[in-house]
Amino acid sequence: MVTRRGRRGASTLGCLVSLVLFIGALYYGVQVGKIYYRYYALVDEMEAAARFASARSDDAIRRTIIRKIDELGVPPEAKRVQVRRSGPPYVITIRTEYREPLNLPVGPDHLVLRPRVEFRF
Repeated sequence: MVTRRGRRGASTLGCLVSLVLFIGALYYGVQVGKIYYRYYALVDEMEAAARFASARSDDAIRRTIIRKIDELGVPPEAKRVQVRRSGPPYVITIRTEYREPLNLPVGPDHLVLRPRVEFRF
């Protein structure tokens, strides 16, 4: 039987601490990642709606975006979508604002997100 003398377990403890920190960062990173995935999916839908704005009414654009908000599970306050047209040159601006709850042990308890798209047609 081979025994090692003088090993105090410091490397095992260091590995365990590193593993716990990595798992914690991964867990909270997934939470924040889901929030930003929904944000960018909403912005993508807003860009698509703005691209076809010359052929659609403001109410149709609003309904499309609200449908996507429901589909993604974004907080209901995001349904206050503002569609504004101006021109010439013709520009459409689509925007909204909402808060996403954030369950982190430290830091803010929510994120304020303001998706905004501007398109010239």
